[in-house]
Amino acid sequence: MNAKKWMTPDPTTLTEEDLVKTAVTHVLRSRIRHIPIVRNGKLVGIVTDRDLKRALPSVVAGSSPEEYQTFMDSTKLRDVMTANPVTCTPDTDLLDVVRQFIDNKFGAMPVIDGDAVVGIITQTDAMRAFLDQLENAG
Repeated sequence: MNAKKWMTPDPTTLTEEDLVKTAVTHVLRSRIRHIPIVRNGKLVGIVTDRDLKRALPSVVAGSSPEEYQTFMDSTKLRDVMTANPVTCTPDTDLLDVVRQFIDNKFGAMPVIDGDAVVGIITQTDAMRAFLDQLENAG
């Protein structure tokens, strides 16, 4: 069983020059938690909902609404993304993907073919594969 069968093909991608505000909008509107970051079509990073939450100024911690808005409108994703994320290919065995999730404690992996991002596989996708196996066990 390989990553291609369970990945989400053609995921939303952004560039490292896009603003945090753009990523937050995509996370909220599309209900996604991981966005591959590309430069000239090549993967250079990933930004997660956790990266965004960690980076955003907190009004509760004393930041003003103006500081929050300025951050959203001026901070680029290159400043909050994880550079050079672990990746897999469409042919990577799902077992190896799950081991990476467990060993590295992350929740998604961009799927690349050459330099191009062709998909993303998440822990939820892995759980769907596991559920499929349980349901089809005889």
